[in-house]
This record gives sequence, structure tokens and C-alpha cells, in this order.
Amino acid sequence: MNVERNVPLSRFTTIGTGGPASAFARPETVDELQGALRFARDEGLAVAVVGLGSNLLVADDGFDGLVLKLAGDLARAEVRGDVLVAGGGAANAVALHRARAAGLGGFEFACAIPGTAGGGVRMNAGAYGGDWAAILERALVADADGLRWHAREELGLRYRRSALRPGQVVAQVEFRLTPRPPDEIKRLVAELQEQRKAAQPTNKRTYGSVFKNPDHELSAGRMLEACGLKGHRIGGAQISPRHANFIENADQASSADAVALMAEARRRAWELYGAELEHEVVFLGELDLPPLAK
Repeated sequence: MNVERNVPLSRFTTIGTGGPASAFARPETVDELQGALRFARDEGLAVAVVGLGSNLLVADDGFDGLVLKLAGDLARAEVRGDVLVAGGGAANAVALHRARAAGLGGFEFACAIPGTAGGGVRMNAGAYGGDWAAILERALVADADGLRWHAREELGLRYRRSALRPGQVVAQVEFRLTPRPPDEIKRLVAELQEQRKAAQPTNKRTYGSVFKNPDHELSAGRMLEACGLKGHRIGGAQISPRHANFIENADQASSADAVALMAEARRRAWELYGAELEHEVVFLGELDLPPLAK
């Protein structure tokens, strides 16, 4: 397996910002993945997985570590009986296509999540009332010491988080689905995609939902809209005029521009509603939000 150096990560994120990874590899098999993780351990490098880059904000200075993009066998999906088996790097769209072709339902909500099966495990991805915790049976997790299957209960899946530690990489996921006519699956997916298209800036460069929904009667998006933030801009980044919980790359934005917008959004939500918003997007590299003035 080839390890590349100083690879620009802006090529692999949906927002299109961020600096280079000091090391980058595309493992295609479990053996190659384990080799990459051992390499990182021996070199003293932190490990991150880029997936489809749809929930990721990379520092403008980049990431001093090994970034993995799972490919080959680790990005395939197939159906075995009533189980959807997906590599950690398998796109949700591909996995959904396999499930629909086999007449298996329960994964339709994933049409609204432009990520991968493994990324979904790490953050317990969810949308429209469904999430990974409801359908995941087990996941094969790799680290520098080896491989182990983790049952759903061991993964600690909660709202937009799991118990996976840094350096652990999801190599494969098994989802237990239920029989459903393919035409019914197709119809439901079309309805969900239409809802998403109507509510979210799907034709803009974003990194998906910025903040987790707080414990409040208002969602993060509704709260930030009420704070008057729709269309608010710093540098080349702006809060989406369509949905206030999205940040768009409006004109050659930097990650620093996006973080500045996030900081302003958190400040206003705290001052107006006493809500401390927690970011859903994953930070990679030297990125942080300033503390709130309480």
C-alpha cells in the first residue's frame, strides 16, 4: 500500500476547504488497513478517516497525521439474506441501492445522509426518524492491535455519537433489514429526497448539519434562524439562506471563515436562548471554537 505525503484534503471534503494531510493512504483490504494502522502507530501519527468528507472541517494548516480513504473491498456493499453488509468506506447511496434491489427496507432514511457506512457508525448517523442504532447488528473495528467485531450494544450508540476511540476504524458493518417491495422503497426514498431538497441547500458546498439539535423546543436550525443568522457571512463562508444550520462555501471560503461563523452562531444562541450548541461536524487538525462568555 502506497503512503502519499502532503495530500490536499480540500479535494476530499464537500465544503472544499482545508490544508494537506502529512500522510495519506487508500487501503483496499482489511490487511492493508491493518498495515496502515500499524504504520501510523510506529510513526507516532494520529489517524483519521475521510469518508466522503460530508461531515468534516479540516484546518487550513492541514492535519499532521495519517488520513485514510477506504477503497476497494472496504468500500463495497452486498446483501446476504436479510443482512446488508457494507465496507466502512461504502457510500450510503451504494448500500441503499443494494438493499432496494434485494427488496430490503429500513435503510431508506440514509438517502438523506451523504456519507459512508463506517462514518455513520462513528456518529450514529440519522435522519427522518431513523438512525444506525436502529438497524445496525455489528461492526468490524480495526486498530493497530488487530480486528474485533463489536455488537451494537458495545458501540455505545447515542444521539450523533458512539464509543469508538481515536485510532479505531470501522472496516465493515452489518445491518439487519426487513423485506419490503422495491417499488415501496423507491417511493419512500423519493419522498425523503424531495423533503431534503426543499429544506436544505443540496446544490451548495457545505459540510452538512453544523450543530447537533439542543435540548430545547427549537431545533438548531430554527434557533439560528430566529437569531437572524440566515445569510450571515464572514469572508467566503455564509450561513445558508435556506437552512440556518448549514454553512456554505460561497466564495473561496477558508475553514477559519467557517469556524468564525460557528462561533458567532453559538454566541447568539447562548445569549438569546441560553442554549450551548455543540458542533456535529467533525474537526480535523488544529481547530477549536472559543469558549462562551457565561
